[in-house]
Amino acid sequence: MSKKIQIICTTPGMRRNGVKHPATAFYKEGHWTEEQLAAFRADPAFTVREVGEGENVQTEDDFQQRVNDAVQVLVEQKIAELQAAFDQAVAEKAKEKIEELQGEHDKAVADLNAKLDAATKVAGDQAAKAKK
Repeated sequence: MSKKIQIICTTPGMRRNGVKHPATAFYKEGHWTEEQLAAFRADPAFTVREVGEGENVQTEDDFQQRVNDAVQVLVEQKIAELQAAFDQAVAEKAKEKIEELQGEHDKAVADLNAKLDAATKVAGDQAAKAKK
């Protein structure tokens, strides 16, 4: 198993060996030449350490990314739950409104039919009187 190298930078954002460095980063063995590692070791702003086998090599950025990913999953689940609840509430309210409007429509039609029946009876009565 290859070793890993941890570079710790006391002033994150500093540039050394052509790279802008975070507070800490892990690199596979061979990523840096011995000359570059010697330059890091000579700079008091950097600490170079070999990471032992099985040692945690997760950086703060890695951890933060995992947290962000987990939060995103939970947010998406909550959005889906809220959308489903909203859709259900809208469907129920629409059904209630349709039933209300259907009732009003049926009553209006019944009222008009009653008026039509009354008008037809009056017209029939007048026609019958006129024939007499």
